[in-house]
Amino acid sequence: MRASIMLSAFMNLLQGEPAGGVVWTADITYWMAGEEAAGRGDPAWETETGHLELHRRLGIMPYYYYPKFWTAEARYPKDIRRSSESKGNDTVCRIETPLGVLTEVNTYLPTSVSTGCTKHYVRSEHDLDILLYLLEQRRLEPANLTDFRDRMHAWMEYDGYPSIGLPRSPISSFVYEWAGIEQATYLLLDHPDRVGRILDLLEQQEQPIIDAVCAMEPPLVHFPDNLTSDNFTGLYDKHMGPAHVRRLERLHSAGIKAVVHLDGTIRGLLPKLVGSGFDGVEALTPAPVGDVDVDEIQDLAGSTQVILWGGVPGAMFSPPYTWFDMQRHVEQVLECWEGRPFVLGVADQVPPDGDISFCRKVAEMIRSGG
Repeated sequence: MRASIMLSAFMNLLQGEPAGGVVWTADITYWMAGEEAAGRGDPAWETETGHLELHRRLGIMPYYYYPKFWTAEARYPKDIRRSSESKGNDTVCRIETPLGVLTEVNTYLPTSVSTGCTKHYVRSEHDLDILLYLLEQRRLEPANLTDFRDRMHAWMEYDGYPSIGLPRSPISSFVYEWAGIEQATYLLLDHPDRVGRILDLLEQQEQPIIDAVCAMEPPLVHFPDNLTSDNFTGLYDKHMGPAHVRRLERLHSAGIKAVVHLDGTIRGLLPKLVGSGFDGVEALTPAPVGDVDVDEIQDLAGSTQVILWGGVPGAMFSPPYTWFDMQRHVEQVLECWEGRPFVLGVADQVPPDGDISFCRKVAEMIRSGG
């Protein structure tokens, strides 16, 4: 099956060739969640085909699909028990081990149709010891890879490429999945040896996943590290960059391209990520929401080869912004990034109160040439 125009342009970008057209993509899963919470969801969206059909109607390249996104699944021995229970808007998750119990609380906020972690598993030195024991017993197994080639073929009909994500990099995993940025920073400063051992374990455990991905040789994989310069710039050179470089060397040797998710502030991290060898940096959020203007981003990137991916703040889909504001902004992005590799994308997601018709209108702008 022949790839259509937008997918062909996307694949050209990955091969370092002129795109031959503008790629326009958007993560609309948050907007879909809002529609479902309001009783306006379409049951078809719960299927992969329905997800793809919606993207086709909106004129965006399908890429973001989370039910089959993660390429790793954690396995624990019998003496480690995991459970969760709902208490109102809270979901309490427990991991019981011979050394003690780790507890996490996630809170659903109906107004914003979002869930946030309000208590992380690791909050003390003792919790750190429990986590170390837990990870020593854990292993990661490949997931969502056996049918990936078939899914790629099916997605071509919709001008799309199904995203797949590696495990979060070690320091990103420690921050987001276990300790939170504040406590992770304190623990890193107060107990560098133990946290270092945890980071080493996390990197060791990802090796079977990297092996499986390299054997499959997909065109592109995602680093879902959810980065922002505010949190990670000072940690990058010592605690994140070297792990990124080691992963990228493995992937590139197998002919696999990689993009990393930078959906927060840009200024501190973008040059470092480019220097580590990423082929693209995704979810770049400029002003009026982010910390840099559109025309600054390529100067910060330095390299004219790295794919700039994003440029359209999700907040601009919502009031007080209008279609006139969005149109002017998209025109600016297209003008500033013309002549270099880029994917025009929503950064980071279309919100529940966003005007989804803007997606189709941007697609029409691109098709008409302005």
